Amino acid sequence: MQCATADEKHLIRMIDANRYAAPDAICSVSCKQSLAWSDWETDISKAMYEVLRNLENALRCTVAARLVLHYGQEDWWEAPTLRLTYETKKKIEEAKSKLRRANAPLTPTAIQREVSLGFWVTLMGRGTDYETQLWRPMKAGFPGYQGRRAQLYVRMNHLRILRNKIAHQERIGGRDLTADRSSALTAIGYVSEAVARRVSAADVAIPTLLAARPEVCPQRRGEES
Repeated sequence: MQCATADEKHLIRMIDANRYAAPDAICSVSCKQSLAWSDWETDISKAMYEVLRNLENALRCTVAARLVLHYGQEDWWEAPTLRLTYETKKKIEEAKSKLRRANAPLTPTAIQREVSLGFWVTLMGRGTDYETQLWRPMKAGFPGYQGRRAQLYVRMNHLRILRNKIAHQERIGGRDLTADRSSALTAIGYVSEAVARRVSAADVAIPTLLAARPEVCPQRRGEES
């Protein structure tokens, strides 16, 4: 027996709603409850994206400021003594290409705003001796962090993966989103405790949504009873 009407089934197919439901929460691929899961995933993804957006902005601003200071030029990536990997250079060129297509000025600020969170996380990786070339000059931009570069990279990369899942409309409800939120706020706090407190206070959506996670379809519960 199906729990969805014909119109609901059509809607489920058109928005691919069942992909967002917890595996044990719906009675079939056409379950009405998948619509509730789809809406919830949309809302929780928006809320988590806002937290990650703040992380990306804080990360970009602090890293750029430290590298400009160290290399003595606004376009620090063009510094003669800096050796970047091919992939890092490629991301810069891709950002420039996007700006050209939009007829936007190729200012250092515009280029840095165009690159993704992944670019900034990459700078914390091993790269071509990024430990010496990048981490040492940039680490002063993380006054709240006392650990090693590699450990910070792991945290930031984990958050980058989450950000990409949201961008590609993948289901994130199976993750420990409470831990993800906490990790993002901790990472922001490494740069600025004041910013982390502000982001935390502004984010009332994630705790509220986590407390209102959709329920299991009644028919599914009946099958299991």
